Parts: sequence; C-alpha cells; structure tokens
Amino acid sequence: MVLDNTKIQEYESFLNKIPGIISSKIVLNQEGNIIELHILASTARNPKQISRDVQSALMAKYGIPLDHKVISIAQIQDESEICYSNSRLVLKNISISMEDSQIEARVVLTKDDKVFEGVSRGINFTQGRFRALAEATINAIQQFLGGECVFSVIDIQKTTISGKPVCIVAVSQVAEQIENFLVGSSPIEQDDNKAVVKAVLDALNRKLGKYA
Repeated sequence: MVLDNTKIQEYESFLNKIPGIISSKIVLNQEGNIIELHILASTARNPKQISRDVQSALMAKYGIPLDHKVISIAQIQDESEICYSNSRLVLKNISISMEDSQIEARVVLTKDDKVFEGVSRGINFTQGRFRALAEATINAIQQFLGGECVFSVIDIQKTTISGKPVCIVAVSQVAEQIENFLVGSSPIEQDDNKAVVKAVLDALNRKLGKYA
C-alpha cells in the first residue's frame, strides 16, 4: 500500500501510543511502500506482541497492511517497568448469562489477593456480546483504579494477521482532561470471549502503573 509521505509523522506518533513503545521510525521506498519499521520499546512486553499490536493498530486505524518481516524491535529497560509489573491485572473468570434478547457479561480480574469484578449488559448478538465483555472488563479495571481515569470502548474487530485470527480492541482513555487512543490485541485461540477480555487488558495494563 502506497503511503502519503506527509503523514509519516502522524503514523509514528500514533504508533508511539502503543503500550511498550518508546519511539518509532518508518522508512519508505521510492514508491511509498514501507520497507522498514524500526521500533524502540521497553522490555516490559514480548516483542512478538508489540509487533502484532503494530500490525493491528495500523490496519484498524488507517487500513495499512504490514508484513511483520519489515518490523525490527530494539528493547531497553524502562524505569517504570517495576511499577508496571506490580500493577498488572490478571484474568480469573468470565461468565455470560442470556435472557431473551439480552446478555450479561461478568469479568473477574485479580491482583495479588484482591478481586475486581465488572458487569455489563447488552443485546444478544456477536458484536453486542463482545462489547458487553469489553465494557465489563473496563468496569473491573475502573474498580481497581478507584475512578482516577475514565475508559470507554471505541471499537472491537476480528481480523486475521499472517492467516491467524486476532481480536483488536480500541479504547479511549480520559485522564486529566486529556484523551488517549489505546489499542490492544489478542490471538483468538479457542475462546473468542477470552480474546476480547485479553485484548482490553493488553490495551490498558501498561497504563495501570501510572494510576495504581
């Protein structure tokens, strides 16, 4: 896909918002195709997950397909990583109940010996189920944070990357009157419900160290 050279800085600024990424540099050939994408990231996240997030984010936001082979990632230790690892929430349980056209999603997250539960309701169809799961996850996270910032679900998509199904979740974060656009992804292995919750956690867990 041929890119607009005048928007490279916009693309790079967008990528720099992905959890774990410190800076990025896009290199185009004469035809305007991406031939190299250099990422400087912290060591808090697996480079394969960062690479998937980069592919997912560019596709979801700009419709730009990207071969993982052009992505190179260098990692350095970040001073905030101790805070990040200590604040990570872990998925404990997901439950869904249905009644007529309504669905209720319940997500339980844990940190150490503390439990945080979020509930959300929606219409009983695939996208409604996904949104209810994502919102229940966010409700559990906001219970953990005590209302210090506000998150809302923007979009949820299922796509394929390198022939494998992936769930992508876009979340808006509002804190101190500033809105941030966050993207998380998770491979869909057997349970797409779990993939939705894990994608939300992937988008937000990196931010939790700042507020926890």
